[in-house]
Amino acid sequence: MVVLIFILALLPGILWLWYVYKSDRFEPEPLGNVIIVFIGGFFAVFPAILIELGLRMLLGLTGYATTIYEAIGSAWFIAGAVEEVIKFSVVLFVIYFNKEFDEPVDGIVYASAAAVGFASLENFFYMLRFGAHVILLRGPLSTLGHIVFSTLWGYGLGRGKFHPKIAKKLALYGLLLAALAHGAYNFLLISPSVFGENIGIPLAFCVIPLTLFLWYVMHKHIKKSEAISPYNPHPEEDELDKYDDMSETA
Repeated sequence: MVVLIFILALLPGILWLWYVYKSDRFEPEPLGNVIIVFIGGFFAVFPAILIELGLRMLLGLTGYATTIYEAIGSAWFIAGAVEEVIKFSVVLFVIYFNKEFDEPVDGIVYASAAAVGFASLENFFYMLRFGAHVILLRGPLSTLGHIVFSTLWGYGLGRGKFHPKIAKKLALYGLLLAALAHGAYNFLLISPSVFGENIGIPLAFCVIPLTLFLWYVMHKHIKKSEAISPYNPHPEEDELDKYDDMSETA
C-alpha cells in the first residue's frame, strides 16, 4: 500500500513535468539533468521542514491558522518564502552553471522539475497522513501550483543567464513574485479557518482562477523564451538587451 501511495504521489507531477518539458522545442534538456533536479527538489523538502519549524518558533506560530497573524505568517513567511527559496536554490546550485543551461526556457523547465520533486514528496506525506484520496485535489491543484509558482523565478533565471548585468535583479524579482503568489494560494486555502465558512469557503475556491491565471502566465513566459531562443531559426529580438547594455555602461 505504501508503494502504491508513493507511485500515486509521483504520477501527477510527472505528467505535469512532461507537459512542460515538451514545450522546450528547439533544444530539449537531457532527461538525466531534469531527473537530477527533480531528485534535488524531492529531498529539498527535508531542509524546508527544518527551516519552517525554526521560523514557526521564531515567529510564535502554532500551526493552527485561526487568526490573521497565523494565516499571514504561515502562508507567506513559512510556505511562500521558504519553499520558493529552497526550490530556487536547488536549480541555482545544481544546474544553473551547467553548460546545458543554454536557453531562456531552460529556467522554466528546471524550475518545474524542482517544483515537481518537492510537490511529489509533499503529496506522499499528505497521503500518508490524510489518506490516498487527497491526491485527487493535490494532483491537479497543489502540484500544478508548485510548478506555476516556481516558473516565475525560473523565467527570471532563464532570461538572466543571457543578461548577466541584470541577472540578479531578474532572479530576485521572479523569486519575490513566486513567494507572493505561493503565499496568496496558501492564504486562500486556509481562509475558512480564519474568516468562517461563509466568507472563507468562497475565498478558498479562488485558488482555482489564481492557478489558471498563473498557468496562462507560464505559457506566455514559455512562448517568449522560445521566441528568443538562440536555437530558434528565426529568433525575436530580446527587449532586455537595452537594459543589459545600460547596466554595463553604468
